[in-house]
Amino acid sequence: MADEKPRPVRSQVRIDASPEKVWAALVEPEQIRQWWGARHGLVEPHKGGSWALAWGEEGQGYRFVLCGVIRGIQPMKRLRIEPLVYFNAEHPVPGPMRLSFSLTPKEGLTRLVIRLDPRGDERGWAEYREGASKGWQEALANLKRFLEKAD
Repeated sequence: MADEKPRPVRSQVRIDASPEKVWAALVEPEQIRQWWGARHGLVEPHKGGSWALAWGEEGQGYRFVLCGVIRGIQPMKRLRIEPLVYFNAEHPVPGPMRLSFSLTPKEGLTRLVIRLDPRGDERGWAEYREGASKGWQEALANLKRFLEKAD
């Protein structure tokens, strides 16, 4: 039996907001805090820049950290972060990943698609994939609520 290629995480949402507003919510740490609940964030929106987020309670350290390097960027259209690494205090660290955001305007809405792929080292991917799939669905629903109530 041939080795199967690991399945990526894919999720999408249509948001009643301009690509500019959706883009800002992906690259501005203050907005990321509001819709995703990250306690701290650092985003340098240029090729080679950092994209790092951390969740946790004040005074108790970080519980989750997501960090990577921006390798591809077309403002209001595409953002690619790799290698991306996720740290969770309760689980083993999955191998490095690639995270892509794609924005497409259509009929007054913005379609946002995320894709998360293992990159090389696939250890822990199957377990991580299941939780990441649910997590991204929830995160995109939060983003949609945040941006649509802002108008």
